[in-house]
Amino acid sequence: MENTVGFFSEYKHISIIIHVLFVVVGMGAALISDILFNIYIQNKKINMHENRTLSALSMIVWISLGFIVLSGISIFLSDPMKYAYSVKFLVKMTIVGIIIFNGYLFQRIVHPALRKIDFKDTNTHHKYVRIRKMSFAFGAISLVSWLGAFVMGMLGHIPLSYLEAIVGYVAICFGGILFSQIIEYRMTHSKK
Repeated sequence: MENTVGFFSEYKHISIIIHVLFVVVGMGAALISDILFNIYIQNKKINMHENRTLSALSMIVWISLGFIVLSGISIFLSDPMKYAYSVKFLVKMTIVGIIIFNGYLFQRIVHPALRKIDFKDTNTHHKYVRIRKMSFAFGAISLVSWLGAFVMGMLGHIPLSYLEAIVGYVAICFGGILFSQIIEYRMTHSKK
């Protein structure tokens, strides 16, 4: 075990550089994807070119997440006792787990239907209207989570318990989801 810790400890600075680089790339691709999505739906439809662009950005996010997880494991292994008891590290890893799960659900539920979603349809019983609403909710969770993971990475420590930090994060996520549904409603019911 000491040899393993020594190896990862010796190369920890490289792991941190890789980790920060891919957090920036992944967060940037996710934010650009959210911005482009909101631009693309101004005409109430996602065309093939726009869908390909969003797919390419999604691939960048997934590749970044892979590097984030691997470099995060490497950082953890450089001092397992320290990180196992670090509230900041545990909160950040929980948020990264939620980013991965949220992205997985988006890919399984929303992405296959993206080009079929009609952003003018107001029939709440229609399958694609529910998927459209979910797409906005997934986007809100993504935005809050990426920013939350970034903030956790930049803070020296957090003066909260794990539970307090997660409850705060979940509350912010719910606020983001509520806000996203207001935006979705206004966009759908606009006269444009």
